[in-house]
Amino acid sequence: MSSSITIKSFVMGSGERYCLLVDAATNVPLFYPNLFVTTQVRNASLSYSSMESALSCISVLLKYCSARKIDLVERIKTGELLKLNEVDALADFCQLNLSSKVLGNKVSKIFNFKNRGVANETVYIRLSIIANYIQWLGNLLIPSSSAVEIKKNLSALASKIRSRRPVKKGRNQSLVNRGLSNDQVDLLFEIFRPESDINPFKGRSTKIRNRLMFLMLHYLGIRMGELLSIKVKDIDFSKNLIVIARRADEKSDPRTDQPLVKTMDRLLPMAETLVDEIHNYVINYRKKELAARKHEYLFVVHKPGPTSGQPVSKATYNKIMTTVKSLSPMLIDFTGHALRHKWNERFSEKMDSMDSPDDEHGQEQLRSWLMGWKQGSGTASTYNQRFIQNKANEVSLKLQKDVEKQ
Repeated sequence: MSSSITIKSFVMGSGERYCLLVDAATNVPLFYPNLFVTTQVRNASLSYSSMESALSCISVLLKYCSARKIDLVERIKTGELLKLNEVDALADFCQLNLSSKVLGNKVSKIFNFKNRGVANETVYIRLSIIANYIQWLGNLLIPSSSAVEIKKNLSALASKIRSRRPVKKGRNQSLVNRGLSNDQVDLLFEIFRPESDINPFKGRSTKIRNRLMFLMLHYLGIRMGELLSIKVKDIDFSKNLIVIARRADEKSDPRTDQPLVKTMDRLLPMAETLVDEIHNYVINYRKKELAARKHEYLFVVHKPGPTSGQPVSKATYNKIMTTVKSLSPMLIDFTGHALRHKWNERFSEKMDSMDSPDDEHGQEQLRSWLMGWKQGSGTASTYNQRFIQNKANEVSLKLQKDVEKQ
């Protein structure tokens, strides 16, 4: 097996996003990993991201086997499965911070334990996929007429691999402040202000675009996939409305890793000031990018180069958020999704301040519509934890003061 393998992504004629694990030197697809992902992930109607994640996990296994000179297929065929010390070494290997797409480092670098480890969640996913893959591969390679003992050992091996996954902590998620404080939001407004001395971005067009992206996340509470999927035609400038639409496997989207809308289609109102910001960006900045005329997506790349005028990718979006996050210790936990939690907190505060607010069921219906959740799904409650916690703390302090007066 080649010492270098990579994940190759492409768009099929139907618009479906697909990826394959290939030998980087020959560009030849690896048979068993791709068969696994096609039959077990893609055919289960899971997303492109799930396919890419599975291939990334399998590539970690293959790199481990290459470093240890283990012929996994031959070992399974002969019934000589991974030994206990090899399973332990595999579990340790899965903790290393390896490249998820290109795995071509030299063996001497693989076992450099100065390598920064990955998060427990990543280790958990890697070992889960690897266990599933090895068990699937064994069932495929070992004929049904073979000894029952081999398949029994195969199942035991998969269990041993899963048993080495990090223990998931049952931490009370209601104790986690997922939203942003008002001071954090004020700092973000200053960072994204184009004229600000602490704005880290270069180029007037990029600064205007990034500010608009921030404003839409903040005021509409939409997800990254929803933001990057917006087309200019989705905006009704005369009525101040915007359509959030699902467009899976969109043929006109040149991005291989297509941003997806996970929520339901919906029509949202926008403040006139926000509509003016969008109009200004479209007319004075987006319009100047010639390549932007080939597609309808709202947010485009303004940096000169081969991607100029192309729709903003998920990678570019994440880079923007990471850049902002690094500017201040106050933003150490900042993510774009935190703005969605903040929107829900503000929604709760607004409903609570009304003279005749809707009851709990009515508020949940309103929130679910605006967020794109199915009615009665219960998702609305998960985004209201910080507000509930603050209200509970407020009541608790009042109770304590009442006791002091007695």
